Amino acid sequence: MRNGNADHIATLIEPGRVHRDVYTDPDLFELEMERIFGRAWLFVGHTSQVPDAGDFITTDLGLQPVVMTRHHDGSVHVLLNRCTHRGAKVVNERKGNAPRLTCCYHGWSFDTDGRLASVPVPEGCAADFDKSDFSLGRAPRVGEYRGFVFASLAAKGPSLEDHIGPMKGNIDDLVDRAPDGALALDAGMHRYVYAGNWKLQVENVLDSYHVPFGHASTVNKQGVQFARREGDQKGAAVIETEKKQTAASWKDRKSFIVGNGHGWTSNTTLDDGKRASPAFDDYKRVLAEKVGAARVAEILTPRLHNSLIYPNMSIMGLNIHVRVIKPLAVDRTEVTIYPIRLLGAPDAMNFGNIRLLNVTHSAASFVQTDDLEAFARTQKGLRSHGTDWVDISRGLGAEEPDRALNATRELATHEMVVRAQYKAWAGYMREAA
Repeated sequence: MRNGNADHIATLIEPGRVHRDVYTDPDLFELEMERIFGRAWLFVGHTSQVPDAGDFITTDLGLQPVVMTRHHDGSVHVLLNRCTHRGAKVVNERKGNAPRLTCCYHGWSFDTDGRLASVPVPEGCAADFDKSDFSLGRAPRVGEYRGFVFASLAAKGPSLEDHIGPMKGNIDDLVDRAPDGALALDAGMHRYVYAGNWKLQVENVLDSYHVPFGHASTVNKQGVQFARREGDQKGAAVIETEKKQTAASWKDRKSFIVGNGHGWTSNTTLDDGKRASPAFDDYKRVLAEKVGAARVAEILTPRLHNSLIYPNMSIMGLNIHVRVIKPLAVDRTEVTIYPIRLLGAPDAMNFGNIRLLNVTHSAASFVQTDDLEAFARTQKGLRSHGTDWVDISRGLGAEEPDRALNATRELATHEMVVRAQYKAWAGYMREAA
């Protein structure tokens, strides 16, 4: 990429196609870190990951290391993980608990709200040295919705409320499944790195077109995928084997977009009336005691499958989990999968959800391995100069309004959601800092 001006960025995105440079150009990747990950509201973590005073987790917003802490007054902070003395990363562990955050290089210690607490051998400091001038930097803006913590590295921009907008309903859909009305992301994680651009995973989250083909090994001789929820007797019909074509129920699924690159897909068609197991039945009883039978029927009727809050996090409503996408380089991406524990649900129900997630979305699972192979092959294929363009035109012009959901919809096997992501991408990228 020769420059990052708006005219050049505009040449990379056309109706129904994107230039291969958006996946392969290292200079463009660096610009994404500045203009997208340096500005957008990014998912940082969940408050359940720092339940007690002194708890912390570390992550990166784009390429910038941060630490999320629980201060002794109960407040949650998102601090820049860089010592204000000589620049070393202060907290190296992925999670833990500490009364102070201490830099390994020269021992400067910071309180869990970022204030500089102690400087060893203070005699060497200038006479006018003021500890208040050396607090850890912090994310300029931090917001929370129902335990989900987001931050922006830009001092100005749309509010979190304006950014996620209707996507709050997708978070509600998940949180409301917990009898106690809250979630916990404290059941471990799956983390893996693939050799491909970060946008490949973002696109894939809402791509229903690939499932009958990319995940063919997960479908039995009757064209039905294995059960993926506690209590299901069978999974979704994906292939009509007699006709050797994609199942009509799969092709009828819908995708939805609501601006800012966000979107979701409708849930897989499943026989909910027959959903039963000792763990699920016990969970349903506990949930009904909290919210009533009528509300249980609403909560447990599938509506959402995958949701994307652009640019770095996804919620899956079938194998319930949160997925965080972290770019490392133009051709290298880290993904973290957090199982979700429904607070108030029976232990057996939560255990079943986690066990199923091991089968579907660990790095060595039946489903996720297929996607990672596709990502790596795509990145390799994009080295070819046979054409400079990637086609995303399926369903172009077939979009229609969904006034009930305040969204735009299209068949989930089309590529409206990918086009919406690149509309948001271009919006961020055309604007210089």
